[in-house]
Amino acid sequence: MTPSSSYDQVHQDFKNFIGKLDMNWDMVEGALLIARQQYPDLDEVKYKDLVEVMARRAVEKLSKASTKLQKISALNSFFFDELGFHGNADEYYDPRNSYLSDVLERKEGIPITLSMIYLVLGWKAGLPLHGINFPGHFLVEWRESPADMTQNVFIDVFGGGKILSVEDLQERLNKNMGSPQKFEPVFHLQSAGIRGILHRALGNLKAIHASQGQVERALWATEWMLMLKSNDWNSLRDKGLFSYSLGNYEQAEECLETYLEKTGKPVDYAQVWQVLYAMKSRNNINLN
Repeated sequence: MTPSSSYDQVHQDFKNFIGKLDMNWDMVEGALLIARQQYPDLDEVKYKDLVEVMARRAVEKLSKASTKLQKISALNSFFFDELGFHGNADEYYDPRNSYLSDVLERKEGIPITLSMIYLVLGWKAGLPLHGINFPGHFLVEWRESPADMTQNVFIDVFGGGKILSVEDLQERLNKNMGSPQKFEPVFHLQSAGIRGILHRALGNLKAIHASQGQVERALWATEWMLMLKSNDWNSLRDKGLFSYSLGNYEQAEECLETYLEKTGKPVDYAQVWQVLYAMKSRNNINLN
């Protein structure tokens, strides 16, 4: 990637953001930094203020609700009916669904971006909401007990705030994984903090850009994923493969060799070694 002045500034601003203690992270700020990959001159203050106004209104709307289900219902009514947010099923892979500024403007997005806004509004109203890294479809949890999931409520924000039963979760797991799976709450209902949410949002963009042949953009998303989770070995592999596609062989070789070193013999060992072999052969390196 050939850095531009805008790239340098956005990249540095993201470094400054993650350089703070996690407890001081603002999820809206982090998501807007991701949006600045597309819109370098984005007016972040405008969108932060917009979320703040919505949050104050959410607090008012929920003030008369008392029970757990009443509060969820009130938040759903405000978020979906009054504000008009909804899932963009027709153009699911439109990258605008992953940029928070676009989601706020267009009132549509994918599970994780809609959940970001839903979570912030709920947090401002004092609700015990958590992001859930459910396979293939980000969810929100109202958590009363970290040990007993029957006391908690699982919400599909993309699906209009539908409350999901254990049977629903099992059915969705099978569908998302493409085959029957054993539903294991400890594994499949892992909580995602702000770091994990931003990492997953970038993963969506990485996949979208790669599928559209925008390798430089995919590489940029991957680099930020590694800044958030340095032991994300799959992203390190992807960084190596993207670098190889862009002709940055030195970086590609370093990333792919480290990937194999850290993961032993992964399922894609042969494919990764083929790329390494091609680079080593190109450089006439002795392979004895």
